[in-house]
Amino acid sequence: MPETVQHDDLHMANVYKRGERLRLLDWGDSSISHPFASLVVTFRFLEEINKLPPGDAWFSRLRDAYLEPWGSGLTQAFRLAARIGAFAHTFAWMRQRDALPEEARPEFDTGLTIVLRRAIAQIRDQDVCPL
Repeated sequence: MPETVQHDDLHMANVYKRGERLRLLDWGDSSISHPFASLVVTFRFLEEINKLPPGDAWFSRLRDAYLEPWGSGLTQAFRLAARIGAFAHTFAWMRQRDALPEEARPEFDTGLTIVLRRAIAQIRDQDVCPL
């Protein structure tokens, strides 16, 4: 699987519809990476904001639709890329934290804690994340 542009902040607040066309905005977190890492933030957003439970069938349907252009048999590769992507996402948050003024860090740390716990859960308990 070749590297590609990976959005790394793909959620419904960054998708805009104009007529019948969808547009993705806010490419500030994008990078050259594995394409399967793009859904790490999407799935986090669906759980935290949309309150979908981790075992909801919607996650596997979204994953399968996302994987379809690459062919079949990629579920395990997707799971591995998502686990690695969760840690890469954590490192990006840590870099953002380093750039913040000291007084802004406690508020930022609330979100960072969630991101870090999700990454650790991916390794500790493979059933926690719906990927």
